[in-house]
Amino acid sequence: MSFSELFIRRPVLTTLIMVVLCVFGMWAYFSLPVNSLPTVDYPVIQVSASYPGASPGTMASTVATPLENEFTQISGLRAMIAENKYGATSINLTFGLDRDVDLVAPDVQAAISRAARNLPQDLPAPPSYQKFNPSDAPIYFIVVHSDVLTHGDLYDYANHILAKKLSMLEGVSKVDLRGAPRAVRIQFMPEKLAAFQIGIDELAEALKQGTVSIPGGSLNGPSRTFSIEPQGQLMTARAYDELIVAQRAGAPVRLKDVATCVDSITRDMVDMRFVKHDGKVSDKCVALMVSRVSGANTVAVADRISQAITEARRELPGSIEIEQMFDGAWAIRESLKDVQLTVLIALLLVVLVIFLFLGRVRETIVPAVALPVTLLGTLMLMQSARFSLDTLSLMGIVLAIGFLVDDAIVVLENTVRHLDAGEKPIPAAVRSMGEVTFTVLSTSAALIIVFIPLVFMTGAVGRNLREFSLTVIFAIIVSTVVALTLSPMMCARLITHHQAPNAFQRNI
Repeated sequence: MSFSELFIRRPVLTTLIMVVLCVFGMWAYFSLPVNSLPTVDYPVIQVSASYPGASPGTMASTVATPLENEFTQISGLRAMIAENKYGATSINLTFGLDRDVDLVAPDVQAAISRAARNLPQDLPAPPSYQKFNPSDAPIYFIVVHSDVLTHGDLYDYANHILAKKLSMLEGVSKVDLRGAPRAVRIQFMPEKLAAFQIGIDELAEALKQGTVSIPGGSLNGPSRTFSIEPQGQLMTARAYDELIVAQRAGAPVRLKDVATCVDSITRDMVDMRFVKHDGKVSDKCVALMVSRVSGANTVAVADRISQAITEARRELPGSIEIEQMFDGAWAIRESLKDVQLTVLIALLLVVLVIFLFLGRVRETIVPAVALPVTLLGTLMLMQSARFSLDTLSLMGIVLAIGFLVDDAIVVLENTVRHLDAGEKPIPAAVRSMGEVTFTVLSTSAALIIVFIPLVFMTGAVGRNLREFSLTVIFAIIVSTVVALTLSPMMCARLITHHQAPNAFQRNI
């Protein structure tokens, strides 16, 4: 008994197998991640260092250069780009695609440790690093603005309520808050410092000692214990005004005597403005950029973000407005709808062409059923391979529709030929598969060989095209299996007798 004969003579077994295939295919369709492009993990690590007050030139010579000297000793490093700004340095390390970013991270940490002896000793914190995937751009942009609250208050609300709520969502990797927290700026006057004979270092030390948070201990009474909480951290400009910075002639010199204290923000050189729908401009705004976890479903993550924003609106004051600036899932939804419509039209056109040339409904049902079963089987294999529904994989599905019915048509035509010769349906199907099985396998193998080179392409382009080529290969494999199992069974059960050519067939 040949492989196909087993399925021809056991239609219930064949039907159940195909039903299970369709069920798992439908489940895969609704569970596959939906993204714009295939998920490709680029081995890129971003190293950041902060040195407040240093110029870009100082950052390059004292911070970036020692780090770069150590990074060049890491094997597999392909590119290194450093960006030096006022008080901050950022270095992007790009490694070969054959290196695992999780295995590169310890090498980067070791290089940072070796460079520590050559870095400035007064760095507020040692350099830090994080994995950085250039393909994982933020998928959601949000603007929080208000006409009543200050910029610092707006930042606190956005950071403590909205950003924390978004960062806890499933599929969200990072929430980047663009704005500035509240701060008190001290603008000292050199002439008054000179008049009181106070140096800048003495002023800085007074500020450091006068704004510390220290534990106060407790007071134990006969029946109660009281916790002492010294208010050592000054929060407002008015509180800083009364800070004693020195003693001169037996009298205290307060900060307001030598400087002007202003309630401000940490980065007052950045001017952020938001233009509302009515054309009015709000100069008090904070922006949030939300990034997803690599491989997460972009559409599902965007839906969770929208729901979280709706919930956050009920917790925030009424004077705060939240505006959506960009939703990366919108374009994906629209492209997915277009592809779904394209696939549906392609299926209908293929079935229509088959019907016009075969001229009978029963013969048309065989390739018409093979098409959706093959597509669902392809989706099941994509799910097992952890692919996503993206531009390239969907393009592969659309491309595959054109030749998915070829095998089924070959089986159908050869079986009908034997029926026209007077054979019974089941023997005709069995004999037909004995003749065309090798043909079906050879044509499928030829198609697979065409796409095999794309699977082994190297570089970033090869990583992206790999999902496309494997999707087409999966479709060809499933199409071959369906042609060797379901199609001959349907031919043996549906086409039970020879039918004379219809008018359309006689005319062509």
